[in-house]
Amino acid sequence: MAASIQSLRSLIFTTYKRALKAGALTFAETEVHNIAHDGINYQIRYAPNLLKKPIAAASQTHTPPNPTSKPNPFLPPSPALYITGIPPSHNLVLNKFPVIPGHFILATSEFEKQGCPLTAGDLEGALNVLRDWESDNIDRTEVHDEAGEYQCLYGFFNSGKESGASQPHRHLQFIPLTQPEMDGLWVKQMFDSNPGENGVMEGKVGDLKVRYQSKVMYKHYFVKIHEGCKSEELWRMYSALLSLAEYTLFHPTKPADVVLKEVDEQWDSISVTQRPMDVDVPFSYNMAFTREWMGILPRTTETVYVVDQEEESGVAVDGVAIKCPGLNLNGTAMAGMTLIRTRKEMDAVLADPGRIARTVGGIGVPQQEAHRASL
Repeated sequence: MAASIQSLRSLIFTTYKRALKAGALTFAETEVHNIAHDGINYQIRYAPNLLKKPIAAASQTHTPPNPTSKPNPFLPPSPALYITGIPPSHNLVLNKFPVIPGHFILATSEFEKQGCPLTAGDLEGALNVLRDWESDNIDRTEVHDEAGEYQCLYGFFNSGKESGASQPHRHLQFIPLTQPEMDGLWVKQMFDSNPGENGVMEGKVGDLKVRYQSKVMYKHYFVKIHEGCKSEELWRMYSALLSLAEYTLFHPTKPADVVLKEVDEQWDSISVTQRPMDVDVPFSYNMAFTREWMGILPRTTETVYVVDQEEESGVAVDGVAIKCPGLNLNGTAMAGMTLIRTRKEMDAVLADPGRIARTVGGIGVPQQEAHRASL
């Protein structure tokens, strides 16, 4: 991005309100429950109306658009959902089915594959959006206006058939958060703590310090983004995180501290090996971003189940009884955010807060220490 976006937050919410009024997007009302288990916070949204939302077939994740595939929402973007262009290579567009006001997307202006590695330009665009959002000159006393209330921004990226990715066209997503919501994220609390405190662990890859939270039930890795970070350095961080995710998936029984140690020992040879930019990354993963940190979650499955997947939900959709659908999770899982679509599943979680931690833990490589502690 050559220049800073001016009044980004105001622009997003102005476009969002106009699109909502015109019926160009559908906002799903949700019932929010905040649950904590073993010091890890989860924000659970009960959204029974989303049972009717179609779910993309997994086979579409890596398939470029063709005349018989479903329409590409980013080529061209809907005029009602289009926010602005980010020269030379990206557009900002609204999400058509938000559950959080102002949910928007950074998409490449030409078709690029979602499964290929992110470029330095993708990462720079994302970081500039995150920085511009929080530096926007909004009157912070206007708490009843979304642009003043949602002062923080969380970004995520889904790649691979088990990641929750729904479009083959490369895009990163952003959801606005209030300051209390941001402060409640377990990742922020991890970086606010010292290594060795509250389950926070730290290792390194080369000269990068890497943290993880040993109380979270899936393996993950995060790095800090310093204020003056440039696109080349961001891409180097991303490359290190990809290497950690890949090593974790190939060695699923090795603890995270061992993964860090062994990748660090091999880093001199790994770092000079260029990952092909036009070939799909051979595994599924989610990325999470704020202006202060970036992390990765290697994925092993897209859908996990709060109750037995053969259990009847007690709900009929278009007159047809359905079984409990489970949780289709994407990069919002790294913020502790989940959507639950049936009352039976919601009640099961409310009756046993540890259930959501164990369920979400199934999306990736198990962190055995956290699983043992939850039993």
